Amino acid sequence: MKIPNIFEDATPPLHFAARAIVFVKGDAGDSMFSVKSGEVELSLDGKVIEIVRADEFFGEMALIEDEARSATATAKSNCVLVPISRKRFEFMVHETPGFALQIMQVLSRRLRGKSVGG
Repeated sequence: MKIPNIFEDATPPLHFAARAIVFVKGDAGDSMFSVKSGEVELSLDGKVIEIVRADEFFGEMALIEDEARSATATAKSNCVLVPISRKRFEFMVHETPGFALQIMQVLSRRLRGKSVGG
């Protein structure tokens, strides 16, 4: 599911080399990420559960639940990620109903075990 490019001006992008760890299951989560370029692999207990590609997002569950990361995110290729802070996330959910709907659709697909980006 594509995320609006409106986040690009909010924070500087982060660059990750292929195979770099973005976060590990159990880490505290204070932001989600929009993939500007490249691919990120989401895995759970060593099993790949999804590949997230450009214009898609991941890491939102930690913001919604205020819980630790539920999976590990690893750069599958060199990638550029735009972090979206909790404050920005809450603002977008409040101000942009379409954004909130996108988040819910992706969560629903992920919970049902349907691949979003892979």
